[in-house]
Order: sequence, then structure tokens, then C-alpha cells
Amino acid sequence: MARQFGVSELRAGVMLDDLELQFGFPFAVRTDSVDFGKWQNLNAEILFDLPDNTFTRLAGSPRISLGGTLNFTGKESYARLASVWHVPIFETGVFVEPMIGGMVHNGNLHNAPPGGRNLGCRFLYFYGGNVGYDISKTTTIMATFEHGSHWGQCDPKANDGINRLGVRVGWKMQ
Repeated sequence: MARQFGVSELRAGVMLDDLELQFGFPFAVRTDSVDFGKWQNLNAEILFDLPDNTFTRLAGSPRISLGGTLNFTGKESYARLASVWHVPIFETGVFVEPMIGGMVHNGNLHNAPPGGRNLGCRFLYFYGGNVGYDISKTTTIMATFEHGSHWGQCDPKANDGINRLGVRVGWKMQ
């Protein structure tokens, strides 16, 4: 039934919290910020196929992702909308997926308490990526990185950003 509404895949998993980027470089997480005791987030998304036409093929045939992350410790939770490009690595079952879009969060804009993040804007740019493996025709497993930032569009002193790294499972609709 979900397939008739354009749903191509459902994904869910857990995400680590409070990661910092190395020199602000995308996907380069500082190893000293990784704390495997901080699996504090539940992440889920729905992927939708776009119509197959010249425009979507020229854009690389992305799927649309509607997703979000729920934090269980009072830190930032967010909803996001993004384009996701699925890139298989030869015939190995391995794939990579760059993602880009936007997010809205419930975190602090300014004056965050200790351990919190000053995010500056309610709406943030979003980018991320998956590296995964097709376990079967209907099941995938992946490592996921997600980042939210206003990229200087709001108060430059309040741009701590949101960085999450996690493990997720996907279920493809047939």
C-alpha cells in the first residue's frame, strides 16, 4: 500500500549525539568528540520516488527524504526534508548516498545551557550521507552522518551546528 503513494523505503536507527567536526570539514568528525555512551537519538525517515522524467534524470534521479531525529535527553530534536542520491558501488551491494536539504529544530537559538548548542536560527541547512550495504532485496544497513547549520545566515556567534552519526536499517517497499 505504501508503494502506491510513492514510498520507496522506510529507515530507522539510533544516532550518537554531541559530535564536533574537524576544522568544520563536512563528514570529518573529531574522534575525541565520539562518545559511544551517547546513543540518545532515534532517527527515522521515509524515502519517496520522484516521477521518472527528463528533469529528474538530469538531476541524478534523487529521492525525497522526509525524516527526523528525536532526542531523549532534552537536547535538539529535528525534522528534515532532503534530496537523496543513491550511488551503487559496482555490483557489490555497497552504496553511498549524499543528502542535502533543510531542517527545523527545537533547540536553543542563543544562551544555551552548559552542554547545549547555540544554533542561531530555527531553520537550518541540512547535509549528510549514508554508506551502506544491501543485505537483501528488501533490507539495507547503513552508517549515517547528519549535519545542520545556518552557514552564516544568522548570528555568526551562534552557529554550533548539529552533528549526528548513527546506524540505521532500511526496508525497501516492493
